[in-house]
Amino acid sequence: MLTQNAINDFKNFIDNTIAYAKVTVNGATSEKVIHRRERLADGRVAVYIQITPEISGAATVQRVQLYNKHKELWADKAVNIPLNNVQEGVLYRFVFDFVEKEV
Repeated sequence: MLTQNAINDFKNFIDNTIAYAKVTVNGATSEKVIHRRERLADGRVAVYIQITPEISGAATVQRVQLYNKHKELWADKAVNIPLNNVQEGVLYRFVFDFVEKEV
């Protein structure tokens, strides 16, 4: 069974591997910085991306992706998040959990 040190190493790996995000809004993809990284109270690892489109009118966030330091796709999520006006944004969160199972 994994020790707590091993599990922490996996969590540190996520922190050190994820470099940036790409977000698709209304069909246009742009690169975003990682807004925040956090260890949640229950032990999960969270990565946050601030999405505030610079367009007027309504917009829809369609895809959120995470990339590693080698510019390779690391996580990908199709979404449908409507935004009603130019001043509205969303803080999107990826959450990673580690569960060890004996099989």
